[in-house]
Amino acid sequence: MKLLAAKSWTLPEWFAAAAERGYRAPDHLVEDLMAIASTNEMHRENILRLVGPRGQWLAARNPDWEMLIRRTDRSDVWTHGSHPERLQWFTTMRAVNPAAARAELHRTWDFERGEHRAAFIAAFRTGLGNSDEALLEHALDDRLEEVRRHAVQFLWRLPDSAYAARMAARSRAWVRVETKPVRTRLAVNMPGSLDDSARRDGIEEFHYKNKGIRTWWLRMAVTAAPLSLWENMIGSASAAFEIQIEDQWREVMMEAWTNAAVLQHNPQWASALLHREGRKAERRVVSIVPARERLEYILSGQADSYLLGVDGIALFDGLPHPWPLELARRMIIRLEDVADRHAETGTDLGPLSRHSHYSILRSAETHFPFSAVPLLHAAAVGTRDHGWRQAFSTAAANIEHRKTGLRELE
Repeated sequence: MKLLAAKSWTLPEWFAAAAERGYRAPDHLVEDLMAIASTNEMHRENILRLVGPRGQWLAARNPDWEMLIRRTDRSDVWTHGSHPERLQWFTTMRAVNPAAARAELHRTWDFERGEHRAAFIAAFRTGLGNSDEALLEHALDDRLEEVRRHAVQFLWRLPDSAYAARMAARSRAWVRVETKPVRTRLAVNMPGSLDDSARRDGIEEFHYKNKGIRTWWLRMAVTAAPLSLWENMIGSASAAFEIQIEDQWREVMMEAWTNAAVLQHNPQWASALLHREGRKAERRVVSIVPARERLEYILSGQADSYLLGVDGIALFDGLPHPWPLELARRMIIRLEDVADRHAETGTDLGPLSRHSHYSILRSAETHFPFSAVPLLHAAAVGTRDHGWRQAFSTAAANIEHRKTGLRELE
């Protein structure tokens, strides 16, 4: 309760440790924890796991806690509930049994109101898989634009679908590889109009600002086509990013490939983008790169120039917790360098101050292994900057605090 009241940054680690040990909250705390869960979306699911069945029993008897009910065996809610109740049931079911949720929606689809179909299909982002293809294809013919738009956006994420195959066929018709004596290049030849099939697939649903409608057609087709198409045509993700493309089409091809890498969650293309773009790589792309590769990238020194800045934050997303000691050591070395340069300024504030590195220091306190504490103490002793000396010491103390909190669970 104290950690929740203080909004402690150690809560995710504490909840994970409690779940690993199968702990449940004592009965006298369940009601208070449920009250916190009703307003705390960030930790809601962890709290509900901690309170267990007793919390669900209380939620079923308190109308104000309806949003906390997580039972998925209440088929009567889907049959007789209000739209908010049915949507809550459907969303929860998509997380634990997407096939059952899809089957129920398929059964009632043609009888649902248009705005309700839009809300239900938007929930497909949870548990999305190839088995959803048939219903999403059916939704392409819906009379409501919002339903069709959601269907298109989710079909983009299914590279093995018939929809992706149709987009691949269009991409092959519009883009070809030309082998020249000096250098191979991609040539683009866009049609003057689209057929009904292309319009059904959503290509004409949106206009791409003022960059030209054919540019938008190409962007949509390439974004939705499976990335394996380009690997077969060009050779690899790295080769695709290096191939010569006409100036008129190069930007849109790069944007579409980037979007496809994100939508299809393709680690090979994300890795190619990271090594090509470095600090300019989009955060949503970098986080797809396997954690092992990102760790190797950091430890090799390729990210030294931006590791501690906002451009480097994505490199840490999803790394195993706690972070390896080697990573902690490299970050401390970089922070010591910043501290030394800040000492030369003779000021307390500025881009090199501890205040400007608050986020990275908080990440260190949250994710560094306990074995990094001596390294932080050594950094505090070695720095000439008073503010950074305090920052290193505080980080070490907070890591010790984490250690104490977890030890109490034992």
